[in-house]
Amino acid sequence: MIDRHIKAIALNASLTAVILLGSSAGLAQSGAASLHGWVAFENVAYIDKQPRAKVVLQHDPPGSGPAYSTETDEYGFFEFSHTSLGRFKLEITAKGFQPYSADVYMPSDFAGNWAVELKAEAPKRP
Repeated sequence: MIDRHIKAIALNASLTAVILLGSSAGLAQSGAASLHGWVAFENVAYIDKQPRAKVVLQHDPPGSGPAYSTETDEYGFFEFSHTSLGRFKLEITAKGFQPYSADVYMPSDFAGNWAVELKAEAPKRP
């Protein structure tokens, strides 16, 4: 039963990741952007309390603008409600899981959604 829920979450995360670009076309341009997201964890049921993940949004190239950092909540959600514009590197890390990174472009009034499943680290060999 839990395996079926994990597969459903992974499918929903994959579908959400496909819809990466969303914009507020009906709003006047504010020159700001936002990114909301959800992190799933391999082998952790969505009904369990989720591990915390550190989420960093760094301008690309580094140093070309401010960096933003947050942590997921107990449900795996994160939010950058007001960021600058441009190209970014999104990095997500959590203890016991493989790191994730992706390139993100955020134009004016970008309101994006992101979903990812962090894969568990392979057991360490003696």
